[in-house]
Parts: sequence; structure tokens; C-alpha cells
Amino acid sequence: MRRYLKIAKWRANKQFQQQQRSWQPHKTRLVERLQAIWFNLSTAQKLYLLALSSLIVLQSGWLSATITIIALVIEFWPKFNQLWHSLAGKALILIFYASIANFVLAGASGIVNDVTHVSANHFNYTHNFATLLYLPPWALGITLGTLLLFQLFLPFYIFILLLIKPFGSERVKFISQSYSPLLTAIVRFILATVVFINLISFLDDKPPEEVLDNMVSTFIDSKVIAKESGEEQQKAVEELSEKIEQQIPDINEEAQVPSRDINIQADNETAENLRQFLDSKGYFERSKRLIAMFAYSFEADSYSRCLKAENSKAVELNDYEIVQVTPDHNAEYGYRFEVIACDSPGVTPVAK
Repeated sequence: MRRYLKIAKWRANKQFQQQQRSWQPHKTRLVERLQAIWFNLSTAQKLYLLALSSLIVLQSGWLSATITIIALVIEFWPKFNQLWHSLAGKALILIFYASIANFVLAGASGIVNDVTHVSANHFNYTHNFATLLYLPPWALGITLGTLLLFQLFLPFYIFILLLIKPFGSERVKFISQSYSPLLTAIVRFILATVVFINLISFLDDKPPEEVLDNMVSTFIDSKVIAKESGEEQQKAVEELSEKIEQQIPDINEEAQVPSRDINIQADNETAENLRQFLDSKGYFERSKRLIAMFAYSFEADSYSRCLKAENSKAVELNDYEIVQVTPDHNAEYGYRFEVIACDSPGVTPVAK
């Protein structure tokens, strides 16, 4: 019995070794093929592959987004530089970023008005500070959005190049002569979407999964509304507006929750402001607190010809009105902005 077992074991080992020897050439060819593909990839394509691997294997969205941003800069910076050295390219780039700057200026004006409750024309330095805060996310977001749109049209562009190639067109060289440009465009689009979702997640201080669910639900709702009739569309819009209005108080309550635990009598006001700043959620909410702090600390005057509260500062609107800025931890952004009549030796408010 033992002899038969030894013979069976010897035959099994022999067959396994024969199969291993037969698979060895295939394994060698596969390794050589993978090495050839890897060395044919550009630096950006290797980073794209690394970002895709980190997204699938490690399931790390931020690591994948960081590697993708580095790859996008490496791939598109030479094209951007080449475009800048042409007259039409300079005009296109300047118009693009001038448009972004115009939107940022308008948006910053509205934010300053939301914080101070008066026109941003009376808070010039605060308006400039708000512009500096909002310019990076706007520029990065619109640039990423443009890259996403570019990735959508790039496969059609490559398909058109393949169609006109039999007619002798070899002059179009907008895309680099890299390995598998169509597959690279698809991977780049997926990774750019991941970067976009993670950027929104960072700005709104929400999980990427929640941001993706909101985007999908918004897209589905818009498709459903577009297919309905006029009356049904109006009804769907009203229901959506009611849903948004129901969510707004919850957001405000969440923003006000940290202020209940704050000790108003705290000796260190800077620590309290820092605590409220860290308790705020999202880049834009924190930037509003910074704008209010900047308006009080740098824009408002400690001394004024008009009568004001002892611990407050003032910004003059005209000869008869001032904005009184008072630190208040119960206020929405840590400071209370009030428009009051100017009571000075030269001007007396009219009694109501």
C-alpha cells in the first residue's frame, strides 16, 4: 500500500513539474510583455495606473486624487506652456481666467453682503480678502471641470482622427503620441471625476460617498422632471423647493449647536473664536467666519466720531449711519453687524 502511495506521489510530482515547465515560457513571455508595456508608458500614465490601483486596492480616494492631480500637472503643463507661447493661446488663457476672476469677485461681494448685511462697497479690504479666499477653489474647480469636459470629447476627437487618417491627414498632433491614448483618456476621465468628488467633499466637509449620492440623485431627479409635462414639472419643482426649505433649518441648527456649549464669559476670546472656527463645517462656512473676523479686526475702526458700544468697532456708511461690529459668540459667524444711526456732536439721530 505504501509502495502504491509513493508511486502515485512520484507521478503527481512529475506531472506538476512537467506542467510547470510547460507554463514557464508563457509566464516569461507574459512578464516580458508587461515590462514592455510598463516601459512604453509615460510618467503621467504610470501615475494614472498607480492612482487607479490605490483606488481599487487601497480604496483611498484622497491618495488617488493626489496622485491624479500630480499626473494631470505633469501631462498638461507642457501643453499649457506651449499654448501660452502663441498669441491666440495667451488670449484664450487670459479670457478663461479673467472670466473666473469676474465670477469670484461677484461671488465674494455676495458673501461679504451675507456676512456684514450691508453692501460690499463699504468693506473694500474685506471684499479683497474674500476674493483671495474664494479664488483658489473656484479656479481649481472650474479647471477640473474643464478637464472633465475635455475627457468627454477626447474619445470622439481620437475617433475623428482615425477617420481622416486614410485621407493623409498627419498634421493634427494635439494629443501626445503615447501608448493607448483612448484607454488613457477613459482612465483619466474616471480619475478626474474622483478628484472632482473629493474636492467637493473637502469644501463641503462631507463624505465622498454622500457627495456622489447627491450628484446621482440630482441627475436622476432632473431626468425625471425633464420627461414630465409642464404641470408635473411645476409640481416637481415646488416639491423640490419644499424639500430644500425643510433641510435649511436643520443645517442652521447644526451650525448653531457648537455655540450652546461655548462659555461666553471665557477670558481668552481668541481661543473661543478658534474653537468656533474648528467647529464650523466646510471650507465656505469657515471662510465666512474668517471674513467676519477680518472685518472686525482690520476693516472696522476702534474709534469713531459716532457713539457706539464699548467693546465694538465701527465702519461709517455715510454721515448719518454706521455699521457697529460687536463680538458675539451667539451670532451666526461670531460677530454681530448692526446698522445704527450716527450719534455725534455734529449729528443727532431723529427720535422715533
